[in-house]
Amino acid sequence: MTLQRLRPFLLALAASSLCLCAAAQNFELAGQWRSAKWTPGSWNGMHRLPQVYCLTFPAAGTVMGTGHGFYNKGGIYLTQVLYPDRVVASIVASTIPAGRSASEEISRLLATETQAEAAYGVSYNITQGETAFGATVSLRIKDVAPESRGGPFPLVRALIRPAKAPIETLSVHRLFARGSNRFEVATFQMAPEGANAGTEAAMTERLAGLADGIVRSLQECTASMPAVVRQ
Repeated sequence: MTLQRLRPFLLALAASSLCLCAAAQNFELAGQWRSAKWTPGSWNGMHRLPQVYCLTFPAAGTVMGTGHGFYNKGGIYLTQVLYPDRVVASIVASTIPAGRSASEEISRLLATETQAEAAYGVSYNITQGETAFGATVSLRIKDVAPESRGGPFPLVRALIRPAKAPIETLSVHRLFARGSNRFEVATFQMAPEGANAGTEAAMTERLAGLADGIVRSLQECTASMPAVVRQ
């Protein structure tokens, strides 16, 4: 099943969502969304946005589908990879405004996410850390919708209200910057049927491991590219 074929289900789920985004914004596809279906073991996991990033996705042999496209007049590039058990990994790449350093951008993102954490409450958790590209903001969001009227996840993070107890979905995020580019790696999973009190912990472990694997591969591969800084 391709990501594109998942859209009717995702839209139905998102219809019950409530956007609590710190700064509401609409995201429109610029050009064509390109998707592909993969049989087990047929994809090598390699993906590249020229002069911006490259990586090999973890567990590529299990991947069921991929999709990618540009949004908002080409200023944002979204890649999505569909794994078994309704797990989706996403990478968002966009450009930092001229004159702003990567460290300044991370400080801005941290301030924005802190505001969002206050709005979302217990469904939204933020931590700070370090990766090979420096300061990194980590997020864990419970019951986030995979899509909303404003655009797809993770460009828009809308909460599902009301959500099924004890959990309906979970996402894990890593935000970092290099040169004039900012990145968000996000992993998402819909809870399995019969979710119980331990389901959230198991989902968190799986999604965090996948997100960190993507970050490591992306940063190792991208480090071989020159970091472009806009003046």
